[in-house]
Amino acid sequence: MNSVALNRAPELQSEQLGMLMRKLHTHAGISIDSTNSVIAGCIQTRMKYLGINHVDSYLAMFDDSINARAEWLALIDLLTVKETRFFRQPEAYDCLAQYVSTLLTAGPAPSELSFWSAGCSNGQELYSMAMVVESIVSRHKPWLQWHGIGTDISFNAIHHAQQAIYPEAAMKSIPESFRDSCMDHKLGGRRKVTDSIRSRTHFFHSNLLHVDSAPFADFNIVFCQNVLIYFERARQRWIIDQLVARLRTGGLLILGAGEDASWLNQNVRRLQCPGVCAYLKTGG
Repeated sequence: MNSVALNRAPELQSEQLGMLMRKLHTHAGISIDSTNSVIAGCIQTRMKYLGINHVDSYLAMFDDSINARAEWLALIDLLTVKETRFFRQPEAYDCLAQYVSTLLTAGPAPSELSFWSAGCSNGQELYSMAMVVESIVSRHKPWLQWHGIGTDISFNAIHHAQQAIYPEAAMKSIPESFRDSCMDHKLGGRRKVTDSIRSRTHFFHSNLLHVDSAPFADFNIVFCQNVLIYFERARQRWIIDQLVARLRTGGLLILGAGEDASWLNQNVRRLQCPGVCAYLKTGG
């Protein structure tokens, strides 16, 4: 096959697509709601990178080997949409600010504060959470230690999050009160999250399909927005239950709009935060 042919997206037969989607669901627990042409384009990108000319040859890679697992991660990176930005849903951060303020002023303050961005993409969500938490902690309890973690199925996203470098255009969605105090000007055309924020935020590769074995828990706050759409409904409910289990009593859970559909849990109550799917853990 010549280079001209490789410049066209490979023709993906329905049985090939079905096999790939079944294997992807088994491997990662996720379902991709993309058109055949989008999926074919992602496969074309991987085939070019690997120097493979035939779709069957590429699909044959997906056995039980270590190389196959590495290729799944590379393909998932392309297939999963990582559109995000700082303070993507402003109302959620208003809810977070209100929660943290109340936590620090309406009773005995915790000895430390921890939060988790589950499905953190390129890091903007966790850094946005950190900006809000730091501003409130420094105002009310400046001695209080806090730390945040972000997890994502994409190694590439985790790498970008750890670099903490973003284009100047990304600053538009950051409230002005945080823009200069939390983002460094030194890079010229790009900005880096300040050391004071980065030193207390950490990122890890993790798949929510295996959240029950994740080696972290006891959070005050968990954000999980626009991630559960990749999972079947029953799996979504199970994942949310696992997130609740990793919250401290009195902890805050924020989900994406509609991601709590048909989900019930006796250990939480819905909060009245306009435009936000927010829950408070009450027991368990």
